[in-house]
Amino acid sequence: MSHSGPSAVAITLSGAERAELVLRTKMPHRRSAEKARIILACSDGMSNADVARLIGVQAKTVGKWLGHSPRSGWLGLRTPAGLAARRPT
Repeated sequence: MSHSGPSAVAITLSGAERAELVLRTKMPHRRSAEKARIILACSDGMSNADVARLIGVQAKTVGKWLGHSPRSGWLGLRTPAGLAARRPT
């Protein structure tokens, strides 16, 4: 059996955080949606390598976003100006 590597960070999300991140996955701004998908997948216990394959990014990209997010909280992913009004309902 192959080992796909550990997750860099153990992530625990509240129901409200998870709901907000799910909303962000539907945003038209690709990077915001990608970051939200990374955090959600890692919170489900996936390894960085598995998340990278699922989302279609490099494992170092997963590690990069996980490295930035905890300092500002998982919802610290800022919505680019002007996109908040276009958030799906």
